[in-house]
Amino acid sequence: MNRRRFTPGSTAEVALAVLSCAAAVLVYQGFFATNGYLPALMSACLTGAVTAVAGHRRTWTTVALGAVGLALVMVYGVFGGAASAIFGGLRGSWNRLLTVTAPADTWPELLAAPALVTWAGAFSSVLLVLWTRHPLAPLAPSLAAFLFSLLVVGDQTGGHPAATAIFLLAALLLIAVRTHRGSAAGAGRPSGRPVVALALVAAMVAASALFGVAGGRTLPLASGDHRFDLRDVLAPPVLNTDTLTPLAELKKQLNENPTRPLFTVRTDPATAARLDRIRTAALDTFDGTTWTANDTYRVAGSRLAVDPELVRRKQLKVRVELQELTGPYLPVIGWPSSLDARGETGGRFGFDPDSGVLVRTGPTSPGFGYDLTAETYLHDSDLAKATPVRTGSPLLPDGMPEALRTLASEVTKELPSTRPRDRLSYLEAGLRVMPYRMDRPPGHSYAALARVVASGKAGGGYAEQYAAVFAVIARMWGFPARVAVGYRLAKPQDGVFHVTTADAHAWPEVHFAGYGWIGYDPTGTGQMNEPRETRVEPPRVVPPQPAPPSTAPELAPPAETQAAGAPDEWAFRWSDVLNGTFMVVPSTVLLLLTAGGLVVLGKALRRKRRRGDPDHAARVLGAWHEQLDRLTERGISPPVSLTFHEVAQHVRGSLGDVANPITATAELATAAIYAPEHVDRQKADQAWAQVGRLNAGLYPARVSAARVRAAVNPVPLWSSWAAARRRRLAAESLETGRYR
Repeated sequence: MNRRRFTPGSTAEVALAVLSCAAAVLVYQGFFATNGYLPALMSACLTGAVTAVAGHRRTWTTVALGAVGLALVMVYGVFGGAASAIFGGLRGSWNRLLTVTAPADTWPELLAAPALVTWAGAFSSVLLVLWTRHPLAPLAPSLAAFLFSLLVVGDQTGGHPAATAIFLLAALLLIAVRTHRGSAAGAGRPSGRPVVALALVAAMVAASALFGVAGGRTLPLASGDHRFDLRDVLAPPVLNTDTLTPLAELKKQLNENPTRPLFTVRTDPATAARLDRIRTAALDTFDGTTWTANDTYRVAGSRLAVDPELVRRKQLKVRVELQELTGPYLPVIGWPSSLDARGETGGRFGFDPDSGVLVRTGPTSPGFGYDLTAETYLHDSDLAKATPVRTGSPLLPDGMPEALRTLASEVTKELPSTRPRDRLSYLEAGLRVMPYRMDRPPGHSYAALARVVASGKAGGGYAEQYAAVFAVIARMWGFPARVAVGYRLAKPQDGVFHVTTADAHAWPEVHFAGYGWIGYDPTGTGQMNEPRETRVEPPRVVPPQPAPPSTAPELAPPAETQAAGAPDEWAFRWSDVLNGTFMVVPSTVLLLLTAGGLVVLGKALRRKRRRGDPDHAARVLGAWHEQLDRLTERGISPPVSLTFHEVAQHVRGSLGDVANPITATAELATAAIYAPEHVDRQKADQAWAQVGRLNAGLYPARVSAARVRAAVNPVPLWSSWAAARRRRLAAESLETGRYR
């Protein structure tokens, strides 16, 4: 390895290498909730660069300083002095990054892996600047760190444009500077007007980088809305073992006598006057029998991603204190955007950013509470004209009862307005005048919904069925609808709601562009409070005629079930996270060992082929190329335009007397080219003896880190294959021109 001393001329290369590594840090801007991650990752980048510069002259000094620098970064930069937590934090950090929902808090266990990768990228990149002359070599570690950050961030928007521009600018400038210095060194003299040349190159590089980034954002090549996210192929660590729908618990809670206190909601009196319900679950999948949730819960911090459709919104703040609430679902107002459990958010909650549902990942004691900041849609002048989100509403299963089709067509005929809000409000008002009957059996299958909308004494139901009827008809019209499960908020006392089992409720929600999920209440007012939002009252409601017998099979309503899964049935599977990490690490090590073994085997087979060539002149040239491979492994690549003797002089300038075997082999290689008939077996053996002498000079110790690095270095194989390909293409071009 050609190790250069750190000189003022190396400063620009080192600075550009550090800048290319620092660009990867900016990618995390949208992944973490705040910029608190920057000090830890930037200090890791700078520490890696400084320790590489300080110890690059000797291998063991490099290793020792690198280990000390990494330890300082982890102990003080990431874990805040808690050295005992480093092993546990690093052990699962890789997978925890991929199982947390963004934006994430700057927990040490989340910063550990990015800090390690950033330090390794800067440390390795600077070492390659000082140890090699290849223009592209220092970019490999920084590119790896950049790709790692892209995989971690996934489809979360962040500082990608700025990071990409900085990385491209630093990388292209580094290539230009190293190419310029390498050309000057190969010529043995400084090039003329270097400042002007480098300034021109810098301007061209900056223009190329900016044009590339700007073009990528403006040209219709890719929108960036569907980037690959590794989280989509990994199982989340927050798993729900309760397969029952929360709707099955609604009637059981309503029938409890005496009622049981579940939780309290505290807020200011002005906010309390605007609240009428609080949600625990959102069910978006219907199979004709049961509404269930297709949620994916990931570890949540204090900041939560807000529904992108919730543009016109206002903010509410409440305090929720649990008492006897069972099940994993946590009560939320509107769409939660911030959660504060007095410093206990790390790993305590799971969140689905697609549904806005919040769950707890372990048991909580009575009295446990959290401060919730939520976003709700704004009642402005344009709300009446809002349109549902057109994202392809899930298809309804086969077997739709004719009674539901009749009700949907009656609403369409009676209401002259075609605005979605008017049609949904008309449907809501029509269902509200139907009988509220708690004596109906539980269940919300197609057959149960057909009985609810039947006329006369045969019809009627309660919140479970009316919410399902509304959601099914809304989906029939092509609107994205779901069923929400939660509780009514009634009769606040100084801004405090005391929620009991008697307040259990269900209602439908429809997703509107610009307003997010808007709730409706189609359940009759005999048991419910009047809604706070002004609805469009229809001039009259025509109840549907008795429906003919449904062709769908009669489905028995689900039996009464036990309470939803207790909190301890939900597991924050850190064991799965750690097991995944332990599987990844050995697999990576095995892959690296296999790759290194294949490189060593490839070199050995090629060396055997060169040495065993029956042509003595070819054996001499094979020995020459073998020596060039050893030089390539040390980062010495003489220009291809030089003669054999010029190559020997060039190498002597870098290696001194170690280059004597190159000089001796240059004489034999010249003879093999111009007088191959005078090259005998003895001269071929002499050439291969020089190969052994060169190896002994480059690596005096039989076992050393430098010798191992050279053995697994794949660059000689790549360069030989590339050269052979160029010769083959040149020969084909010559033959084509000759016989044209």
